[in-house]
Amino acid sequence: MKYLTVIRHAKSSWNHPGLADHDRPLNDRGRRAAPAIAHFLHHTYLGGHGGQPLLPFPDHLLSSTAVRALTTAQIVREELGLPPDALRLSQRLYLAPESELLRAIQELQNGWQHVVIFGHNPGLHDFINRLLARGSITRFPTCAATILALPIDAWSRAEWNQAQLVGQITPRLLQRRFPDRYPDISAADGE
Repeated sequence: MKYLTVIRHAKSSWNHPGLADHDRPLNDRGRRAAPAIAHFLHHTYLGGHGGQPLLPFPDHLLSSTAVRALTTAQIVREELGLPPDALRLSQRLYLAPESELLRAIQELQNGWQHVVIFGHNPGLHDFINRLLARGSITRFPTCAATILALPIDAWSRAEWNQAQLVGQITPRLLQRRFPDRYPDISAADGE
């Protein structure tokens, strides 16, 4: 079994006219949401803070080179306590369509049991829905995290319609469920 956690970059800033899309930073809400999502994943699924792990701890994180995705990945890496070399960058993940994301997953090292990828919509949303064996996710807002289990022994065997949904977390869900712990990480529209 292989596990894949897919995280869309946190909310980015549009306050820098003339800045290339690739270079847009996170805004304040994104900087609050990313550690909240990472903390919840760590505590709930990965056995952080003395909890019982439900999943293997991530071996590696793979991120788009865009500033907003990379910053999100760095925040998650720090919250999980992974060393800097656990985070790898891939230019091919920047605004990648689902077919390119599948190829990137198929090329992962087989010794890795759990990988976290960071990227962009609409590619990530389409990628998740094509991987799922049943059902679909209707929305994949900024800083959403979807955990998938793939019944394979080698990443090269990853194909469409085979993954099982383990869980999905969004900033809006955390803010509604735990308003005192995770305030101001989501807008009313969930984005």
